Amino acid sequence: MDPVSSRPRYNPYLIVAVVTLGNFIGPLYSSVANVLVPQLIAAFGVRVETMEWAVTGYMLGYSVTMPVSGWLADTFGRKRIFLLGLGIFVAGSVCASLSWSAGALIGFRFLQALGGGLISPTGLAIVVDVIPPAQRGRALGLWSMGVMLAPAFGPWVSGTILDQFFDWRPVFLIGVPFGVAALVIGYFVLPASAALVRRPRFDSQGFVLLTLAVTCFLVPITQANRIGWSDGRIWIGLFVSAVTLTLFVAHELRTPAPMLDLSLFADRVFTVAVGLRGIVAGGYYVPVFLLPLFGQDLLGWTATESGAILLPAGVALALIMPVSGILSDRIGPQGICIAGMLLAAFGTFLFTSLDGTWEQSQFIWYNVVRNGALGLLFTPLTAAAMARVPRDRTGSASAIINTVWQIGGSVAIAVGEAYLQIRTATSTPVYAYRAAFLAGSLVLAASIPLAFMLGTRRRA
Repeated sequence: MDPVSSRPRYNPYLIVAVVTLGNFIGPLYSSVANVLVPQLIAAFGVRVETMEWAVTGYMLGYSVTMPVSGWLADTFGRKRIFLLGLGIFVAGSVCASLSWSAGALIGFRFLQALGGGLISPTGLAIVVDVIPPAQRGRALGLWSMGVMLAPAFGPWVSGTILDQFFDWRPVFLIGVPFGVAALVIGYFVLPASAALVRRPRFDSQGFVLLTLAVTCFLVPITQANRIGWSDGRIWIGLFVSAVTLTLFVAHELRTPAPMLDLSLFADRVFTVAVGLRGIVAGGYYVPVFLLPLFGQDLLGWTATESGAILLPAGVALALIMPVSGILSDRIGPQGICIAGMLLAAFGTFLFTSLDGTWEQSQFIWYNVVRNGALGLLFTPLTAAAMARVPRDRTGSASAIINTVWQIGGSVAIAVGEAYLQIRTATSTPVYAYRAAFLAGSLVLAASIPLAFMLGTRRRA
């Protein structure tokens, strides 16, 4: 059954533009918190381990709602859930700017993420619905701009506000105009979803198991760098995560109405594309975390200066993604992704020679190469993953794709931070950063053979 009750009254690319606008705000806030933590600690008079929950809670909120977004969208309509996500996110952002305590801020950050976790998967499903398969790469290139461009702007914008106004509160309002605009325009522009003849039963057991698995995984890996990997609580949490994840997979494969349709992984191209997107997420987010940290800690840059080195690469990414989408429509994803993985590994390897004598321009140009490669990858991988998904399963597929992206980025940042700390203990800080980038380039290089499994056929 076609989930769109009527063809849109507006140009489909206007719909894509609205979804992209909404898709911009969630990733924007994912990259600002690390810049704010020192100011928040001082403002509320709390310890760093307390304030780190403003970051961890945001990741948890996303990871909890993304998997269930497919069921919500299929049950209540994609337009309704997309607008609901925007409304929750905007409300959470405004409330975060008014926070009176660390606990309130952490709670409102979690509320933000609950809304953000609904926006991206539901927006992807809307794009797939309204754009014909032969043009999907181009449209997904535009949709991807929100996901990939926002994290590059977040540190610079938040750093500029802190350096100029010495106040953290306005930082939480920077995405509100985008969210309100997407909410208002989307109400009139987005197509309504048809009501399902039979609404699927909510998979409460699957939801509880997956929430436990994700929580017991993300909390230990984000806290381990502070309390130490030798702490028994870390390994107990990871063990519980592994057990509950195993139970979740077993349950989803036998239940008639799963929360996540894991049978989609029976398709090789879907599995490979989703897996590579998880790796690309790590390749994207880890340098977004490491480069500003290197600039501030070792080179003495201000928050604005350290955030500014990400901007040109973000622009390059935005320009390349629609082009890679068009190429994917014409020649298929395989060749583009092979070239992208090679270039991404090379671009990351360039940073293995960084030192304290580098000028900002060298950081910028090397990062443009790295980000340009990732721009080649994101859209074709998304298009390849969705290419053979039946329309009535796009909600579940979108939830899977975005959940893997979110968890892949979170895991990579935590592992990258842990590896950086381990190497710092045995070498100089500069060599520790070099080793972290070397590890990242090797992971990307080792993933290149997977790109050969994507196939060369163009979508019909």
